[in-house]
Amino acid sequence: MAVFYKKLMFAAAVMLAEMAPTAAQSDESADDESAVSLLTHTDTVKNPVYMPVIGLGTGYFAFHGELKDAYRSLTVGKPGVRVNVASYIGQTHRLRANLVFLTGNVYGTQRTLPKGQGGDGIWNLSDTVNNLNFKSTIYSFGFNLHYSFQPLIKGKYLTPFVSVGLETMSFNSKADCYDKNGLRYHYWSDGTIRTVNELTGDPNNASLTQRDYTYETDWRTFNKNQNGLKNYSNFSFALPIDIGFDINVSDRVTVRTATSLHYTFTDLFDGITPAAKKTEYQGKKGNDLFTFSYISLHLDLFSQDKIKVVEELFANADDFDMAMYDDEDNDGIFDGWDECPGTPANVPVDSLGCPFDKDGDGVPDYLDRQVSRTGAVVDEFGVEVTDATIVELLGQSALGRKDVEAYLSRSQARTRARGSLPIPAKFKSIDKNNDGYISFDEMLKTIDAYFDGTSGFSHADIRELNGFFFDQ
Repeated sequence: MAVFYKKLMFAAAVMLAEMAPTAAQSDESADDESAVSLLTHTDTVKNPVYMPVIGLGTGYFAFHGELKDAYRSLTVGKPGVRVNVASYIGQTHRLRANLVFLTGNVYGTQRTLPKGQGGDGIWNLSDTVNNLNFKSTIYSFGFNLHYSFQPLIKGKYLTPFVSVGLETMSFNSKADCYDKNGLRYHYWSDGTIRTVNELTGDPNNASLTQRDYTYETDWRTFNKNQNGLKNYSNFSFALPIDIGFDINVSDRVTVRTATSLHYTFTDLFDGITPAAKKTEYQGKKGNDLFTFSYISLHLDLFSQDKIKVVEELFANADDFDMAMYDDEDNDGIFDGWDECPGTPANVPVDSLGCPFDKDGDGVPDYLDRQVSRTGAVVDEFGVEVTDATIVELLGQSALGRKDVEAYLSRSQARTRARGSLPIPAKFKSIDKNNDGYISFDEMLKTIDAYFDGTSGFSHADIRELNGFFFDQ
């Protein structure tokens, strides 16, 4: 019988050698990928839970008030920061609510040559009225409703929108009237800035100076002292209107480019007011406003994924516990511990959920048509197969790698009784667990290494190992 096993192993080795190692590795990799694909699949979430979206942007302010209206000059703004938190309203996701925080500095300046006759008092017509400037730091917090229109490009990559809201803001308008030495600016007809009035001052003491752009004069204090106005509030409401586009980079990332118009409920934003004296600048009626052109990045960090990966193992169960403690084949062994799922009804099983196999031939009793001799080779019905029949089958068709492994595994199950045959020195490295016995798994790994070209054993060594495995 041992000679027959050797012949069988040699025939199997020849057939396996015809399979390229690379092809074998490729098949194993494909099997792994197939196993993963069978265990999981993707699914679209019909009604995902949407959480607030966080946006952060930057842009530039531009002021529109008395300075621009009176002198047809443009005011130059500085960078600002915009932060908003948005949340969808309704199921269509066209409407959303926004909480917006906006901060930055708004500037305005006017530089012209003096004209007319005047004295040397502060802010007189001759040297001050035509050379106005201001800076105001604003802090705005508001709420708006945002409506998205149909995307302009198929795929929702570019979506126009409009929003309207209400905000409250604080501002502190100041002017730059004195240089770094505390001397007041006087604008001369030759375009220079000097320390004395061109019409009434001593030209010999008219030193040149430059603006230091330090806004030290509070417009509220000046208007109270010079124009007789009562102290007014630095707080105001405003109506913001945004118009722009959302560029949807992905389900969770959006880039927005827009311009917002802020119509304030005050005419004191730039500090220019209707004056009490006719020689001083007369502000026009109408509230001030400013614009903020910006670009911002919006991140949806907390919403539920629109596409989810489902593990097939639990796909049909409400939760993990149900999958573990269910008993699909009703054999009394929970599925989480059942090593032989799908056992037919009323078939006796052991503690692992597998049908009994009294003769140990690998065929469960309820399918076994014959009580086999110990070590006999049997077919799928448990009927013994003679050596002559096996040799005939080998001559008729080639065995696959899995068939050879199954045969070896069954052969090992029939020869579990270990003898006292010592392991040859050349094969001791195969006994990884040092139990004095070369198991089926240890021998199979050695044969795989031989076919993969990573083993130091020769063809003759493999044949000798085969013989020793069945003799031990």
